[in-house]
Amino acid sequence: MANVVTLSGMFGAGKTYFADSPVVIEVSGLRWPATSPFKIVRLEVIYGNALVGMLRVDTGGQTAISFNVSTALKAIWSDYTFSTEVAKAQAALTAGAGQSAARNMRQYSLRVFTEYISSDDGGVYTETQYEDAQGNKTIPGGQCIIGAWTEWERYIKADVSEADVSSLEHTGGRYGDASTKPVTSPERVGRDSITSWVDVQSGQTRSIFYPSSVTPEPDDTPQAGSWTGHAPIVLRDSQEYVDFLFVNRRGAVETCSAQMKEAMSITVETQHYARIEGPSFKPSRTLMAIAEGGRRSWSMSSGMQMREWTEWWTEEFLMARQWWMLYQGSYVPVIVEPAKKQITVYDKAKQQMASVDFTVTLALQG
Repeated sequence: MANVVTLSGMFGAGKTYFADSPVVIEVSGLRWPATSPFKIVRLEVIYGNALVGMLRVDTGGQTAISFNVSTALKAIWSDYTFSTEVAKAQAALTAGAGQSAARNMRQYSLRVFTEYISSDDGGVYTETQYEDAQGNKTIPGGQCIIGAWTEWERYIKADVSEADVSSLEHTGGRYGDASTKPVTSPERVGRDSITSWVDVQSGQTRSIFYPSSVTPEPDDTPQAGSWTGHAPIVLRDSQEYVDFLFVNRRGAVETCSAQMKEAMSITVETQHYARIEGPSFKPSRTLMAIAEGGRRSWSMSSGMQMREWTEWWTEEFLMARQWWMLYQGSYVPVIVEPAKKQITVYDKAKQQMASVDFTVTLALQG
């Protein structure tokens, strides 16, 4: 069978899209028996040899239709964990040298079928809508990376094709292209902080971690640009800062340091149980108390920041889904919650910087 359908849109060899963002694929050139009472298109998303997504839609007889395959692409990354990046950051802090954590972009392919009822015998039939000269029914060439663009970033794109991550490779952005940190003001970091350079490269992204006191060797510098001018400003003051790792909206690991406020609390829950004493002339019971929990929490702040950095702390750090905090020499998982539901990022009536306050609780118990 000759190639019947044509695929276009956010798909193709050499193109890369974020799995959490809308990835729209247009299918055209569909064929239908004229007398079939219903006409369904089935699009299958294949990763390796596994079927990770199946989308069905009744076209009403149309010969072209669009699919958003982002849900299936997210399933491709369901097995991925960021523990590798945390381990690399810990190694960088301990060894005093740069450490790199890479994640390869993942290839997927598509299959297109039509389903219809025959008006002659009433049977339900499935017909392949794509087959190359070698009899291969899959359409190769797509790849995706974990993470997502924001609604604002998608809105300002002049063309949907510009959402192709491949166009970001080696464009020389600060900290690399996958970072979301502002470039208009210096970054405040603590004494023992590490900084990350997140770079989008051909076929993969890399998170490169360095202790703030270390100057990387030229060979360690990502291809996005030279290290000169990219190193953070280290403020060695009397304030106590705590280091964090978190996953930004583009699926890359960022670093930051928050100011510790003078507050720490430990939550302890006590359960009381009745315990029957051993054999005695007079039956008696005693109460036994078992303490549980032991979850620690801290009140922290971003410190006074310029408008763009306040916005970054609010929309990136607070809105992240995974965080780790440097606690007693190791990065441990934590839960970050804003101190208040509404944060004023910008107020013309006040000629001063703003801060973002939040509470950090250990995600480990016991």
